[in-house]
Amino acid sequence: MRKWGQVGSFSFHTVSNSVFLIKFDNGQARDWVMDNGPWDIWGYHLALRKWTKGMSLKLEDCNSIPVWVKLSNVPVHLWTKLGISYIASVLGKPLYMDSPTTNRQVLTYARVCVDMPATSSFSGSILLDLGEGEDTVVGVEYQWKPQACSLCKVFDHTNKSCPKAAR
Repeated sequence: MRKWGQVGSFSFHTVSNSVFLIKFDNGQARDWVMDNGPWDIWGYHLALRKWTKGMSLKLEDCNSIPVWVKLSNVPVHLWTKLGISYIASVLGKPLYMDSPTTNRQVLTYARVCVDMPATSSFSGSILLDLGEGEDTVVGVEYQWKPQACSLCKVFDHTNKSCPKAAR
């Protein structure tokens, strides 16, 4: 309430263990919360995703998860919504950028929320081909790296607690 209540009203609904539905009274409050993450509450990271019709609310179906990443050494000519999305697409599906990145207020890094697949290696860099025999390395920093099961390819559990490994 202290952090989000300043921008609008919301309600928290428990769906299942570790899955919650947050209903905002207005789109501005929802967008502010989405744009200003990542959020940690009592040491737990909240992976927020906008609800879509037909979306599964079961954690065991979670084969991708939104993660905020910082991209450093982004070439100036690619500092556009399309250019940054192109770079971030190497990691997963770009969802949105924070407002300082969108407004080009900070050019030392771009902050992008990327829907990362459970199969991701969470690479620390991207080799970017600039054409004409030129390339550059874009640094990648994750504000949080979720653990995933490489056997089931989901974020619900790790290999250590995998039901398939117990068989």
